[in-house]
Amino acid sequence: LIFLNNDYLLFETLLLLCFVAISGCSPNSMEFCLESGECDLAVNVVKVSGDIPIDPNNSFWDNADQFSPQTVELNPQMITNPKWPDPSVKSVKIRGAQNGSEIGLLLEWDDSSLENKIEVSATHTDQAALMFPLNSGDELPSITMGSENEIVNIWQWRAIWEPPLLAKSRSSNRNLGASVLGNIRRSPVEDLTAAGFSTLTTQEEQNVLGRGTWQDETWRVVFKRNLVNSDNADTQFKYPTVMAIAVWNGGNRERNGQKGISNWVLLRLL
Repeated sequence: LIFLNNDYLLFETLLLLCFVAISGCSPNSMEFCLESGECDLAVNVVKVSGDIPIDPNNSFWDNADQFSPQTVELNPQMITNPKWPDPSVKSVKIRGAQNGSEIGLLLEWDDSSLENKIEVSATHTDQAALMFPLNSGDELPSITMGSENEIVNIWQWRAIWEPPLLAKSRSSNRNLGASVLGNIRRSPVEDLTAAGFSTLTTQEEQNVLGRGTWQDETWRVVFKRNLVNSDNADTQFKYPTVMAIAVWNGGNRERNGQKGISNWVLLRLL
């Protein structure tokens, strides 16, 4: 009887150690999404020392010894109207870094034309967005911008909000129209919350920085934020989490639901 009790205590101890020490044993790790097939792949957010540059063209992001870019496939948006069966951007490459206090994510995709001009509604512009569950749990939110009980945090970047690109566009097109530079932005990335279709809301606190550059028919966009902050509307990067990616090509008249969208991707914080 004593032997059996000791075995039981040993089993409980090992189970506890597994739960605490190995992220894959905890629901907060989100690792279960790979086993269930809800995540297409895992992306390593590598640990680095020093600052994470916001410039997408900084040599930091091209360090082959540091990063192994992952290719994420983008799928047609066929869930809600307006459906979009053939998005022009089929995939993106992603790199991730964290330094203990901040996280930086670089997206890169091919785009043969630059759309950053202000038109009648300023909507047909190149765009990209990252979506995260607000809270970790045993189930993933709906990929369709969450739901009432599955709130998501979205970071949306728009080329039209890039001041250097706007200045270049204005110089080459005198009939461009009104400038959004009058609406001063801290960043070309907007910090948003959603709880389902048609619920996208701009947060009062804008905590995400970003920058995008278009060169050689390729977009490179960096998203950067503190790993943890005091904003209850923001995802907190304490554990591995999942992320979905969306890209709009303004040259293909894409806007709103007309986009390419990924399945969930697991972000592993190394």
